[in-house]
Amino acid sequence: MSQVNNPVAIDNDGSAVLERNVEPSKQLAHTVAEAVELYDVDRTAAHIAEGGYSRVALQFPDELLADSTLVSAALQERTEARVFILADTSYGSCCVDEVAAEHYAADAVVHYGRTCLSLTTRLPVVYVFGRDAVDAADLCAQCESELQGSRVLLVSDVQYAHALEDIGKALRGICKEVVVSRIAVQDCAYVPGAEDAAEPGRLWELEHPIGEYTMLYVGEESLTLTNLLVTQRCQSAFSYAPQTRTLRAESARVNRHLSRRYHMVQRARDANVVGIVVGTLAAVRYQSVVDALKQLIRRAGKKFYVFVVGKLNVAKLANFPEIEAYVLVACPENSLVDSKDFYQPVVTPYELLLALSRSHEWTGDYITDFHAFLNELDQRTDDDVGDEEDVPHFSLVTGTLRQARRYNDPRASSSRDVTVQSGSTEIAQYMGSAGAEHLLARAFRGLGHDDQEGEDSEPMLAVDGLSGIASKYTHETK
Repeated sequence: MSQVNNPVAIDNDGSAVLERNVEPSKQLAHTVAEAVELYDVDRTAAHIAEGGYSRVALQFPDELLADSTLVSAALQERTEARVFILADTSYGSCCVDEVAAEHYAADAVVHYGRTCLSLTTRLPVVYVFGRDAVDAADLCAQCESELQGSRVLLVSDVQYAHALEDIGKALRGICKEVVVSRIAVQDCAYVPGAEDAAEPGRLWELEHPIGEYTMLYVGEESLTLTNLLVTQRCQSAFSYAPQTRTLRAESARVNRHLSRRYHMVQRARDANVVGIVVGTLAAVRYQSVVDALKQLIRRAGKKFYVFVVGKLNVAKLANFPEIEAYVLVACPENSLVDSKDFYQPVVTPYELLLALSRSHEWTGDYITDFHAFLNELDQRTDDDVGDEEDVPHFSLVTGTLRQARRYNDPRASSSRDVTVQSGSTEIAQYMGSAGAEHLLARAFRGLGHDDQEGEDSEPMLAVDGLSGIASKYTHETK
C-alpha cells in the first residue's frame, strides 16, 4: 500500500498531490520460485484441486499486495481454477472478506498474512500464514532469567506458528512446564458446515488453572497480542519480537490498557444515545449480536442508531454529533479500538453490557468472542439492565449526579419531546427523537427554520452560486 507522508495545505492549487512521491509496499518475493516457497503455493493449489473450486479469490493485506501478482501467476499455472486478487477489503484485512469475494461469484477464498481467525459463514477458506524466521536460541537465552521454573503457555502470531514446536522443545530445558498452542487450520482448509471441519482458532490443553501460567507471545506488537492479553488472565505475560530480538514484560501495559477501557465503560454509562457500528459482515453471529444490542439498549431506556460505515475512522463518526457513545460489532481484534482520537468513546459489546448493568462489577474478565458474549447476555435479567426509574446515578466521569433520559419508556415525561410548529396550524411532535432534539439545540438549523415565528417567508428564486474551489473562486481576482 502506498504511504503518503505530508498533508496538503488547503490553499494550494492541487499540483502538490499530482507531484508527490509515494513509497510502494516492500516486495518480499522477487521471483516466482520465491513466491511459491514463501506463500505455500503448492499446498494451496492442492486444497483448490481437492475442493473442486473453479473461482478463487486471493485476499492479501496491504503490506503483501506487492507480491500478489507473482502468487496469482504461480497458482494459475498449478490449478485449473480462475484466480483473482481482492485489492481492498470492506473492513479489517484480518477478516475474510466474503462480501467482496461473492461480488465476483467466488466459491472459495485464500487468505494471506495476519488473521483474527474468525469463523466465516458461507465460503471455504484456505489460510496461508507465511513462515517468518525466529531465532529460537536467542529467545531462550533472554527468557532463561525470567521464566526459570515457570509454567509457560507459548502462543504466537500466525506467521510464527510453524516454529512453536521447536521453541517449546528448547524452553522445556529451563521451564517447569511448557504448553505449546496450535492453530487448527494451519495445514487444512476451513469449510463452513462440513462435518468434523477444523474451526479457526488457537488451541491448547492446560493441566492447571490458567492463572498459574505465564504467557509467552512470539510476534511483534499487534492487535492479536492485545486481544490475548486482555482475554487470557495469566499470572504474567511476556512478548518476544523476532524482528528486533527484544523480550518485553507486558503486565504493566495490560493494566494501563484495562484502565483506559474502564474509563470508556463509565463514559458509555453516561450516554443516552448510542450508535451501533457494524464492523463486519462475515463473522458468524454478528447479526445476532446486533439484535441483542438493540434489545439491551432498548431495555435500558436509551436511544440507538445503527451504522454501517466500512473501515472505521474518526472523520466518519464525527458526522454524527448527537451520538454520545458507539459500540463496535467487529471481530475480536478489531473491536478493541483505542478511541482516544475519536470524539466519543468506542466500546465493545461486552463493555456496553457492563456499562448498562446495575449489579455486576467488572472483575477484569474480558469477552470479545460473539458466542461468549451472547451466552453472558442470556444470563442477565431485564431487572439487571439500566438505571432505576427517576433515580439519578453518580457519574465517575463528571463527578456529579446524572438523570438518565429514557427514550423508550412510554410513561416518561414528554416535557423534553421536540415540538415543531409551522405557522399557527400544523404541529409535529417528535417523541423520543435524539436527532430532532440535537437539531433543536443548534443555533443554526438550516434555511427556513430560523425565521421569526408567525412570519411568512416569500420563496426565493434560485440563482447561480460561487464556482471554483474554496481557496480561489472564479470571480475572485489574483
